[in-house]
Amino acid sequence: MPPPHADSPPRSSRPPEGWVCPRCRVASDAPPGALSGALRRCPEDGFAYVTRAALAEADGDPLLGATIGGRFVVVAKLGAGSMGTVYRARHEAMGRWVALKVLRSDRAIDAVAKQRFVREARALSLLASPNTVTVFDFGEIAEAPADDGFGGGTSLYLAMELLEGESLGARLKRVRRLAPTAAVRVARHALASLAEAHDKGVIHRDLKPDNLFLCRPDGGESGEVCKLLDFGIAKLVTEAAGAVDVLETQAGTVFGTPRYMSPEQAQGRPLDARSDLYSLGVLLYQMLVGRPPFVDDDAVVVMARHIKSLPVPPLEAAPDHGIPAPLGALVMRALAKDPDDRPATARAFLADLDAAIAEPRHVAPVTATTAAVAPVVRDDLDSLLPAEPGAPRRVRPPRAAILAGGALVGGLVGALFAVGALRGGSSGAAERARAGVAAAASGLGQAVKLAAVTPPASSPEPAAPAVLTASPLVAASARAAQPPPPPSPARKPATPKKPSSYSRFEP
Repeated sequence: MPPPHADSPPRSSRPPEGWVCPRCRVASDAPPGALSGALRRCPEDGFAYVTRAALAEADGDPLLGATIGGRFVVVAKLGAGSMGTVYRARHEAMGRWVALKVLRSDRAIDAVAKQRFVREARALSLLASPNTVTVFDFGEIAEAPADDGFGGGTSLYLAMELLEGESLGARLKRVRRLAPTAAVRVARHALASLAEAHDKGVIHRDLKPDNLFLCRPDGGESGEVCKLLDFGIAKLVTEAAGAVDVLETQAGTVFGTPRYMSPEQAQGRPLDARSDLYSLGVLLYQMLVGRPPFVDDDAVVVMARHIKSLPVPPLEAAPDHGIPAPLGALVMRALAKDPDDRPATARAFLADLDAAIAEPRHVAPVTATTAAVAPVVRDDLDSLLPAEPGAPRRVRPPRAAILAGGALVGGLVGALFAVGALRGGSSGAAERARAGVAAAASGLGQAVKLAAVTPPASSPEPAAPAVLTASPLVAASARAAQPPPPPSPARKPATPKKPSSYSRFEP
């Protein structure tokens, strides 16, 4: 359950519902200072008053109304998980609402669970990025009698900032996938958090949608901020001591969530920061495509696929989502099986991400074939393609004009064929002429077919057939129809030369 914002009053603290002591259940009016400052306590047992709604939601939780660590007054239960229970609490001295995570001694916990809890506190205490959840305090709750709700043992608590919003997991359940710009924004924020963590020797090892929280920024700023949560299985590395990892008491231990594990993590091999970058690549893939790269139900199968199988590229998995080609290529690089083939650091990944978004979208190159055919069909093809934003749409030439142009060119080719036949008289020349006419007719036929795809434009603007008459394809066909000139006869000096039959075509 996502916690509310730290600076807003709890929904359950609204006075109309009434207040009650969670221990003796004696009702009370709305105590003064309930929304700010110190909370009022029951004079019988010293527990803080809570709302009836909070009492019902807590389902008899013994910590409701108690003061933890002498500073944090628990007023509501927000949720529970394997690593403890999260409460809404008030730091009375600071006048601040916090999320208080408590690992109670009366639960079935062991040394590993306690070590994970301490690990999270230590990791978060090192980090100050605005994209990482802030920790305010950490400590032990002294041994207390079992009837006080602490089970008679030592409990641990961790006070963190209270956030209003939802996890990325909840967001993806609602909308399935994000727009590329939104997905990139979430990834950038996560990478900013990871950059600081990796610089300080902290490897998260459990990046997944539920550990990225989308919340409102402090100070009423616009937009949305992504914060990284849950460093419970983070790996702490120091230069002097190497790996500080009490949890991994034997080689090959695997931690994390299978759908988001790196190949080396799935194999239980030593990890470095690039393992987190692979997991973030999986998250970015899911945000863009709408599902993780591998979705098998069996966790072992999923881990095996991370080790051996290549995912379908994002542009093929979601061709209708408008994913820029450079962004898709970067996602596939982040999902490389070999860590050396991924971005080297979180900052390098962040720079590559910015470059991928800044690059223009891929445009297919013009080939020799399209360049040769383009002059014939360009004028009509442009009318079929969507115009650039803000550019005036070209008016398609009327079908009658294209047919008239075709008839004119056909007539010229026919005339050339006739003249060539008169001059040469050879069967080879005739065959070449027929081939030229056939080529010209084929090119004109394709142009006419394109012209018939859409109805005539409503604009009365006439269209000149200059593109067709000046077509290199038609000109080449006309040249092919002409036979080679016959050999010149020997000139007779006494006989004047008659005018050539071509003189009528000379200017």
